[in-house]
Amino acid sequence: MERNPIFHQTRLRLAAWYTLVMGGILGLSSLGVYSVVAHAYYETIDQGLQSVANALHKSIEPAWQQPGQLQRLNQEFYLELCVAQTNCLPKTTAIKKSITEAANPVNYYIRLLDRSGKLFASGGMEFDKLPITSELQYWQILTDSSGTRYREITLPLYTQKQISGYLQVARSITDLDQHLAYLRLALVLGLPISMIFVGLSSWWLAGRAMQPVYLSYQQMQQFTADAAHEFRTPLAAMYSTIEAAIKLQQEPKSNGGILDVLKRQNRRLSQLVGDLLLLTRIDQKQLTGEYQSCCLNDLISDLIEELAFLAVETKVNLSKQVQISEKLYVMGNEEQLYRLISNLIANAIQATSSGGKVTVFLEKSELYAMIKIQDTGIGIAVEHQQRIFDRFYRVDRDRSRTSGGSGLGLAIAIAIARAHKGNIHVQSQPGLGSIFTVRLPLSS
Repeated sequence: MERNPIFHQTRLRLAAWYTLVMGGILGLSSLGVYSVVAHAYYETIDQGLQSVANALHKSIEPAWQQPGQLQRLNQEFYLELCVAQTNCLPKTTAIKKSITEAANPVNYYIRLLDRSGKLFASGGMEFDKLPITSELQYWQILTDSSGTRYREITLPLYTQKQISGYLQVARSITDLDQHLAYLRLALVLGLPISMIFVGLSSWWLAGRAMQPVYLSYQQMQQFTADAAHEFRTPLAAMYSTIEAAIKLQQEPKSNGGILDVLKRQNRRLSQLVGDLLLLTRIDQKQLTGEYQSCCLNDLISDLIEELAFLAVETKVNLSKQVQISEKLYVMGNEEQLYRLISNLIANAIQATSSGGKVTVFLEKSELYAMIKIQDTGIGIAVEHQQRIFDRFYRVDRDRSRTSGGSGLGLAIAIAIARAHKGNIHVQSQPGLGSIFTVRLPLSS
């Protein structure tokens, strides 16, 4: 396939398209995975942050509503607060322990804002100039001067059903950014590596997908070459014979032999064309409308009688053995079935040397009639048994006229068998002969 530029380029284009499509699918899948994972991380952080904020809100709001109770906030939710960033509430061991348990391994901070949004108190972890936005949104992402990002939630604080301040709780999302950075790195590095494997796999798959097409192309090329070879021989003989006839037209007595050669080559060429047309008709399934009930017993008897002269000429013993007393009928084209069995018997006779035997058996199974042609000829090697039914294929590559016909006999036989919903099976060993078994469905 690599030696043929057309198939090589086609394979390359197929592999490129496979790779391009798979690259798009992998790219979209990677984007989807990243979006889902990032969303899941944010959801987890938001749920945890909201849970902490709600717990603090329930503790802070009652004290917030009572003036003079801010000094007791540390006893309500166990957190260190610095009021107005100057007067810090006293620390206790309980506060320190609670912060360690709640914030590890995540850093939290809280801020209390008055109604105008100015900082009233703060606590938790230390941060570097984290801005207070003018628009107090429920969820925000803030960045301090060092570039650390925070996820912040803002809850209102009410006094007598009116907003009198705000509680802001936030946590660092550095861990989230690190996880997403690792994920992006894995996807960015993984995608090219995956594309390399996809490209190699696409090249292999394109080759596998094109293999049947390439084999068909090779068979077509071989068929064309063999057909040209078969046509060339009789045509060349006819041409030379016609030239000789023209030269000898002044000698009428010499024309008889030349015209006989011309007639013989013309018959040979006509038979070859007829075989090719028959194969075309079978391939196009143009024989189905001509089926009728055919008796195989009578068909085999006629063939044994007709081919007896060929067996006598080659000194081969031709006989039949019918294993059943009843007559077997199949639905089919009688002329084509005649051709099928005739080709097999003639091949068996030609493959058997003088003094050998060719026996035709007729048997029956539950649903099929079986015709076996057994010979004691030269046999067929295993490597040839799968190809002997190919058109123009012959075991003897020298194409000598003594080694057989055009190479279409077995191709026609198996084509007829398959057209009748049957098959042909061969068993053979070199030097021990062959058995060709034809299975045809019995007529119901």
